[in-house]
Amino acid sequence: MTTEEHDLTARLAALADGPAPPARFDAGRSAAEGAARLRRRRLVAVGAVAVVTAAVITTTALVAPGGGSASTPAPAAPTATGSPSPSASPSPSAAPTPVGVDPLTTEVHFGWLPDWAGGERGIGYETGYHGISAQARGIGEDAPRILLSQYGPGEEPLMTNSVGEALARVDAEPIDGRTAYWVVPGRPRPGVSPQPTLRWLTASGRWAEITGYGGKAGDVTEEILHRAARDVGFGHWNVPLPVRFTGLPEAFKATDVLLSQPDTDGVGAWALWVMFQVDGRNVSVSLRPDGPHASYTSTDGSPFTDPNPPLVAVRNGVEVSVSAGAGMPASLEQLGGLDWMLAHTTPLGPDRSSWTSDVIVP
Repeated sequence: MTTEEHDLTARLAALADGPAPPARFDAGRSAAEGAARLRRRRLVAVGAVAVVTAAVITTTALVAPGGGSASTPAPAAPTATGSPSPSASPSPSAAPTPVGVDPLTTEVHFGWLPDWAGGERGIGYETGYHGISAQARGIGEDAPRILLSQYGPGEEPLMTNSVGEALARVDAEPIDGRTAYWVVPGRPRPGVSPQPTLRWLTASGRWAEITGYGGKAGDVTEEILHRAARDVGFGHWNVPLPVRFTGLPEAFKATDVLLSQPDTDGVGAWALWVMFQVDGRNVSVSLRPDGPHASYTSTDGSPFTDPNPPLVAVRNGVEVSVSAGAGMPASLEQLGGLDWMLAHTTPLGPDRSSWTSDVIVP
């Protein structure tokens, strides 16, 4: 395990086991993605891994919050009952009154993408304390990926990275006639290739940002990013999920949700992580298709361990893991602990045609 992974492990403890961080989207997003991945590695070693992971972004971290406006056409609407389409793409929230609440909404949506992205099944979404974003990803450990987000109303993008180093801007071809520019390091580092990042002004007057990572030469170029940016949609969509929670007390608040498609390690078709805040503590629920998964060990060959191992079950072809990393919240313990939480978590199956946006039902 690298020095950076050790650092991300420490950040993991703060994210998954500690109190919720401030509602801000900044360089912490990169740590959160890596932390989720490292938490999964720890859980695998005890035979109970299901923490959803996202790609570890180890290059220059740029501020990238969430938001939404109206621009390009939205994805196909859901059926008359409000259920998701077979492709399980985000569904417009203007559908008939839903039965439940969807904790994963997106205000950005990809249109055109390169072939390696695999269409909607290669797009993951995240919402929570670290903002709202969409990520198109290929398959494999170092697969190419494109991260898309939007800044808040009136928010100006920073021209420094997470460690305070200056960034520079290079004018780009306008998008829909509006200002666009590339973000580059103020001081290039020898031997380090900066990841291409494009910012542009949207029709609503808010800034959007698209960044490319990983892959081989030619997978994520400035031309590809600019082409993808021109076809981005802005609005408000509910993302269908492979789970339904029933009978949760109002005090159980879903604060962070991460749907990874495909699974970051390229083993599974998808993985989902939902974090609830309960009595100031974090309770996480993770799901992924049942089947063989990779396991990980630390540098010395010893397995990753967890002082509070999760409760794991396989239902309807899906592996479900429930965990309270920093200790059991009192109100959950009174209800029956992790067993109770697992009993009120219903996986809907690995097939996206069965997924729903009515996720949290009274």
